Amino acid sequence: MRSDGLNAAAARWAAGLTLDVVPPEVVESMRLRILDLIGVMLAAKPLPLVAAATRAAVAADPGGGAAILGDATPVSPMAASFVNGVMSAVLEYDDTHIESFIHPNAPVVAVAFPEAQRRRLPGRLLLEAALAGSELTCRLGQITPVRLHTLGFHPTAVFGVFGGAYALGRLRGLAAPVIADAIGAAGSLSAGLNASFEDGSSTKMMHVGFAATGALRAVALAEQGISGPAPVFEGRFGWFRSHVQGRDDLRFGALLDGLGETWEVLNVASKLYPCAFTMMPHIEAALALRARHDIRPEQIEGVTCLIGRRSFATMCEPVEDKRRPSTTWHGRISLQHTVAEALVRGRMDKDAYAEESLRDPVINAIADKVEYRDDPATDALRSGGTVRLRLRDGRKVEHRIDDMRGTRRNPLTREDVVAKFQANVRDVLRPDVAERAAEQILRLDRLEDSAVLFDALGGR
Repeated sequence: MRSDGLNAAAARWAAGLTLDVVPPEVVESMRLRILDLIGVMLAAKPLPLVAAATRAAVAADPGGGAAILGDATPVSPMAASFVNGVMSAVLEYDDTHIESFIHPNAPVVAVAFPEAQRRRLPGRLLLEAALAGSELTCRLGQITPVRLHTLGFHPTAVFGVFGGAYALGRLRGLAAPVIADAIGAAGSLSAGLNASFEDGSSTKMMHVGFAATGALRAVALAEQGISGPAPVFEGRFGWFRSHVQGRDDLRFGALLDGLGETWEVLNVASKLYPCAFTMMPHIEAALALRARHDIRPEQIEGVTCLIGRRSFATMCEPVEDKRRPSTTWHGRISLQHTVAEALVRGRMDKDAYAEESLRDPVINAIADKVEYRDDPATDALRSGGTVRLRLRDGRKVEHRIDDMRGTRRNPLTREDVVAKFQANVRDVLRPDVAERAAEQILRLDRLEDSAVLFDALGGR
């Protein structure tokens, strides 16, 4: 295998990353990301879709030696990674790298958690692996200046397999050439269509699981000496020129420029609400208006939302479909339903977008009144939005969010993330187990055996 090129250089960085060279704020950020994601995954664990995905995974990949997060039942590493990925995605509650619109941490932890648990690895190594996979995933997403959504690809699905392979390679202590071979193989396992955006079908929620299992397969191949293409990223037939055809403005320097000095993981935004990130400012604005003006549904004459034009095709159109989402996940990418539910229910937590909410005639009536306009004030960070209400008594009120809470410019505090975790694991973990888990995650780099954490979450 050639020793030059993007693939080899990124693999060397991933193989050699240690917390000794990582700024404290970056380490703290990753601790909080892991805490957040564990809460999100456990919140999804009781859902019927997760149960169905578990049955499918066990049937396809029987065996033992690993465990799904929050469960003590032995399953294969492949099944554990797949179901972990599904749990991270099904509520649309995991964090997002705003510029690339990738959910970088979900595929990484989906494959890393069972590996760390079954090998009883130290928490410090788990943090290093998670950082390597997440940082490189974010940077890969910055290479193309266009949103892959417009081409029909789901960015998390297509980039997640790379992040998972970097993380798994770091966890296993693989040499840089082996990681590079795994990444080369991962290029042929990278896939994920946006077709589910059209009808709300469940496949999109499997994408992180697909990415995690693809990472496992890619690393297994490389460990057996099976080579992968060195120019998997920048080559004539590499990933970017095959997936983003007709573009000459690919920014390949984004992968390595400032790597280890400028941290893209700090630009990953936490989610306060379980939906596509671009709609979170509109939820925040709707809830603020409802509380400030004591608004009841029957008072609302009309609703206008300002949202970036690039989100029209995925969040606002076709209008009739968005007014009546066909599934709970379909609702999570509907501006009309989302704003209506926020205005009517006054909260958008892990129980939002339930079937009864989708069929609620009061919510549906408000959704029919939601209009959308382009928001030129929303920049490339997509962290702002406006909601305007016209009331039957003639009043017009509005609320503007410029920087949504959870972004780098308006970050959540440690207490905010802990509160979200506790809210997500209610009815899933006993309070004492939840409190102990949060304490352990927040000092993960000092935990000699991370299996102690995962065993406790699984009831052992």
